[in-house]
Amino acid sequence: MDKSWSAIRERARQDLSEASYKLWFAELTAGDLSGGVLELIAPSAYVKRWLSGHYMDLITGSVRDALGPGVRVRLRSRPAEPVESRQVDPSVATAHQTTLDQALSAPPFPDRYTFETFVPGPSNKFAHAAALAVAEAPPSRAYNPVFVYGGVGLGKTHLLFAVANHMWQLAPRTRVRYVTSESFMTEFIKSVRERRGYQFQRQYRDVDVLLLDDVQFLARAEETQTEFFHTFNHLHQHERQIVIASDRPPQELGGIEERLRSRFRSGLVVDVQPPDLETRIAILQLKALRDNLAVPDDVLHFIASKFDNNIRELEGALLRVAAFASLSRQATDLPLAERALEDLIPERGREIPPALILDQTAEYFGLGPGDLTSKSRSRPLTTARHVGMYLLRELTGLSLIKIGEHFDRDHTTVLHGIKKIEGLMPARGSTYKQVQELTKKIRARGRGGA
Repeated sequence: MDKSWSAIRERARQDLSEASYKLWFAELTAGDLSGGVLELIAPSAYVKRWLSGHYMDLITGSVRDALGPGVRVRLRSRPAEPVESRQVDPSVATAHQTTLDQALSAPPFPDRYTFETFVPGPSNKFAHAAALAVAEAPPSRAYNPVFVYGGVGLGKTHLLFAVANHMWQLAPRTRVRYVTSESFMTEFIKSVRERRGYQFQRQYRDVDVLLLDDVQFLARAEETQTEFFHTFNHLHQHERQIVIASDRPPQELGGIEERLRSRFRSGLVVDVQPPDLETRIAILQLKALRDNLAVPDDVLHFIASKFDNNIRELEGALLRVAAFASLSRQATDLPLAERALEDLIPERGREIPPALILDQTAEYFGLGPGDLTSKSRSRPLTTARHVGMYLLRELTGLSLIKIGEHFDRDHTTVLHGIKKIEGLMPARGSTYKQVQELTKKIRARGRGGA
């Protein structure tokens, strides 16, 4: 039987990706073969249900190839370990349940991401109106789902957070959950491995509103897409609100199953485009007001005229000017702004490769090629890593998730590093100097200079 079972597993391995095989078949074991029925034992009821619903044809075909055409398959799950043998303290179980309930109801979003701090204009007014309509109506009573797409740094995540914050203001008991597709996938895989499928499903199905960011990163994640498909259906059928953000429209989501793309198109699809000049000026005015920055209108107009790709680089440029003025103790005027931004103004048609930024950052700080991605938390190395994250964010169109991949970190770590540098630049001359010098070097190398 051992040889036959090895042959069956090998057939499954050949027909599946390595990730799928490890996820669903690695802990599947063979039981008795009796009366022409082979018993297969899954590690949990959740895995058993998944195998039954998605891989039964593959399993049956593999078994019959190895053992004969008349053999049938019966799947069962391994009995759960008795609570007594695990010695679970009831208070621990209660605490776990309380933590789960809090995760579903406690508002975890920064209050700066609201509709009041979002500047609507011709490029985004439809998306803004749709998000506001959803936030002011009971879940699933306006548009469902809402699918927002657009380039990097144009305010899609801001709109998702604004929906959540507005709903909590109107109805504090609304259960809202925000997640990036990367986190959804990571949590799903972990729940399968740790046999916590029920807890995972409850986290995402027992909510009133689900906000999924960067859905494009679900591409080619077959099992995660299937799980999200069932989550989507459950929420939609129970009149729960779904809002999704992406960098491209549903029909252009390569690697995403058609049944999911069809559901994305079934609701309201809206886009956000780069803001026009007047909107960019308004964004800078609001940013300056919010951060108590005294910046003349001609400086705001200058910045707005030079940075038109996305809001993130626009606000980053304003930060550079304000930091330069603060550290040099000079008035914020047009000549100062031109000096502060001379090496930052985007060059048309010229992209800076992320590898160049990482190489130059490591060289500048006297580090080796692998130091920026290492697990070391020494202060000099951490500073260099944070500066590298900040420059990748500022000089490329990469998302937080993609930046994290370059450092082997998650997006929340990247955001922390970027915010750290943003906070230090106006107050610490050494940090500002490091960022300015590195920007100049990277720009020069990008142009083919020495």
